[in-house]
Amino acid sequence: MPTLPVLSALACLYLMTNLSVETWLRFLAWMAVGLAVYLGYGRRNNRLARQETIETGS
Repeated sequence: MPTLPVLSALACLYLMTNLSVETWLRFLAWMAVGLAVYLGYGRRNNRLARQETIETGS
């Protein structure tokens, strides 16, 4: 039985339920900013958008 992982997850859930609404809103705002940066970078730098082919060397 994985006792330690289960107890750790329960401890995290307990701590998360005691956070204020303001903390959750800040978390969601920063998560949205991070997701926008991640998607923007990926869209600009992917190889299919630049129509480059990957050469296999054969």
